[in-house]
Amino acid sequence: MIVNELSNVFSNVPIEPEWSAMTDSRDLYCPRLDVVVGPFAMGNNQFEHTYDDMMNNSHSLIDRMLAFHHENIEKLSFEVAQTSWDDLFYTNQNARCFLAIEIENEVSRKHLIGGAVNASALGRIGIVVAWNEEKLKAMVKLRRYLNFLTRVKKNSFNTENLIILDPPQLIDCIIRSPLKDKPIERF
Repeated sequence: MIVNELSNVFSNVPIEPEWSAMTDSRDLYCPRLDVVVGPFAMGNNQFEHTYDDMMNNSHSLIDRMLAFHHENIEKLSFEVAQTSWDDLFYTNQNARCFLAIEIENEVSRKHLIGGAVNASALGRIGIVVAWNEEKLKAMVKLRRYLNFLTRVKKNSFNTENLIILDPPQLIDCIIRSPLKDKPIERF
């Protein structure tokens, strides 16, 4: 369902389920993301300017996702969510895709870490969709832990471009998106 709905919004870019990110590098771990919105930066191809255009053209979609993300963070961690549109725009300039979506349901907390890292590392915007309240709480705690490690100057992973949503929130954002059929200028 998510792929079909995303196709209605991003009609002229590829959208793939179960996308393997590093198939061009046999000597590297090859994460597989649940859903991705391209274009896909493989090999020496980079789409920084295309992703910039996509960010600018999808401002209302991103703002809506951020609002839900902030709501989830504030409700479950009692902290003020700090992620901004600029964080999403500038954190992962050398992304492999525009949106990297990981759907987390029947996985351990260790797998949640992997999903968060893969979505954030590979997408200009990484999205973790927590399938139920338990996974949503676990993802918020994980994000808080990674941010804590950064604050106390420990090795960590930057989650500035990571959005945490539940399925109804993601679908609401996509369905209400005014982007449908808006052309992407550079691709």
